[in-house]
Amino acid sequence: MPVHARGFTLIDLLVTLGIGAVLLGLAVPGLAHHRGEVAVRTATSQTLAALQLARRLALARGQTVTVCPSSDGTVCAFGGGQWLLFANDPAGTDNRREAADELLQRWQLPAGVTVTGTRGYAAFQPRPGAGTTVTFQFCHPATAERTAIVISQTGRARTSRTASGGAPCTTH
Repeated sequence: MPVHARGFTLIDLLVTLGIGAVLLGLAVPGLAHHRGEVAVRTATSQTLAALQLARRLALARGQTVTVCPSSDGTVCAFGGGQWLLFANDPAGTDNRREAADELLQRWQLPAGVTVTGTRGYAAFQPRPGAGTTVTFQFCHPATAERTAIVISQTGRARTSRTASGGAPCTTH
């Protein structure tokens, strides 16, 4: 009786690996785009939750509460992936975390997400309807859309999605 070997030949294996490599090459750009969208959504959600918490804390504590991006953990400014939520000492300023200010929360944005805006911080006053108007815009180089958080004069935050218009994300 003849014996039949079971398994794959070298040619079968090479063809299968070639097809897999082509499919993987086609999928990588879509995965990068999806990862960018998820990173922007995550950054927006984290920041929106912190802004809503800051508004509630300002009213509950009776003091100004600030949310801002910071590269050094002290000065509110674009350029770092770190964000701060702190309660302001009455003698301090809204756009800088002083030694007497209580740090309530600190978080890091996902890698690749950049933020720009109309002002480098959002400060919530301890009375209803009093706050700073500000827009924070989040983007990732792999996506064509940007997500903005818009804070009204009353302190309410909402999100808005916009097309980038072909302009690349810039790091600030």
